[in-house]
Amino acid sequence: MKKFANVFIAVCIGAGALNAQTSSRTDAYMALKNYKEGKDRSDLLKAKAAIDAVNPDPAVTKDPAKTWAYRGNIYLALYQDDFSSKIASHKDVTDPGKKSSMAYLETPTAYLVESVNSYLKSKSLDSKQVYTDDYTPGLGNCYFYLQNAGISHYNQKQYADALPLFEMAADIVASDKKFDTLNTSNAAGCAYNAKIYDKAAADYKRLTDAGYGKGNTWMMLGRVYAESGDSAKYIATISEGLKKYPNDADLLTEDVNIKMKNGQATAAIDELNALVAQRPNDSQLNFVVGNVYDRIANPTTADGKQAAKPKNYEEMLNKAADYYRKSIELDAKNFDANYNLGVLYYNQSVEYYNRSQSSITDAAKYKDLWEKPLPDAAKYLEAAHAIQPKDMTTLLALKACYSQMSDNDNYTRIKEEIKKVQAGQ
Repeated sequence: MKKFANVFIAVCIGAGALNAQTSSRTDAYMALKNYKEGKDRSDLLKAKAAIDAVNPDPAVTKDPAKTWAYRGNIYLALYQDDFSSKIASHKDVTDPGKKSSMAYLETPTAYLVESVNSYLKSKSLDSKQVYTDDYTPGLGNCYFYLQNAGISHYNQKQYADALPLFEMAADIVASDKKFDTLNTSNAAGCAYNAKIYDKAAADYKRLTDAGYGKGNTWMMLGRVYAESGDSAKYIATISEGLKKYPNDADLLTEDVNIKMKNGQATAAIDELNALVAQRPNDSQLNFVVGNVYDRIANPTTADGKQAAKPKNYEEMLNKAADYYRKSIELDAKNFDANYNLGVLYYNQSVEYYNRSQSSITDAAKYKDLWEKPLPDAAKYLEAAHAIQPKDMTTLLALKACYSQMSDNDNYTRIKEEIKKVQAGQ
């Protein structure tokens, strides 16, 4: 008889605990409801205290999915309340976009992270999908906040802070068994810039497997390996990417540069020649090969700045011009070929001018050469302009070109066209 009494007492204690858990959850629900009606933060803090007192263990709490959903709602409201307060604090900022960006930077994300984890837990436990109305819109709101907070931190070059936000946004999409290519790419970019190369490589690898970003993603994966010191994987990645995207200018350029650095310049040139020999009448292919030579002639650093010209600058420049012209012969409406050839000649003029002003031994000869490429630059830029009359990049290049040529009439004409495009005409 004593044994049965002990069992009875234990059952009573368990029932009491369950009732207490349910009561605290109800208190949390009501406090959140009161907050939504009156916007009194003290109600929100009562909701937090009540939901924190609930043990979400399925062995202790009835309907644990409901508990996690309520927890997600409360913690999301806490984040939103903090975010709204930060926005309100910037009374002197009139631009709504700037005000929001500042608030995203200043609002701590701990509540937001707790909200996401709670919603995801609720979703995983809700096998019968009873509480979808709670966690589905909640996760949608969290996704929005995570992305915007991530972008704000990224724009401030706070890459390590932005990384987990993009990763969590991708986790939300993954909960529906989908792959969030956008935020995986954002996370990869953050990891790369923060020099967290293992994460960057893993994310870029997933993106290449999904075919996202085509050759550019392979290029970024190769760059991760190069900067982390794994030259073997770097070379293999560029080679593998080129097999999938043989006409990608970035990958072609990188592959050619690899060969040249390894003393295989002849093989590099032969690779380009063989490519064109297969399809000599392909305008776009001729443009791509011209673009490769252009990049070799006018290299840039990793951050996009101009690097020193190679010793065979003129040879590579002439090769680029030949292939661009061939591309235009095959398709006069090829905007990219016309624009790039115009810019190629303009850059040649700039390079020769810089040399004429330098202390190199043959500086004097460039005083007679720097103006010669400008008419050709204007010719091809005008052709590009005729194809895409409202392209601002082309108009600005033409404006600079005519300025250097001291062609006031055309300079004034292009300046007026720029004004019209800016006015939306």
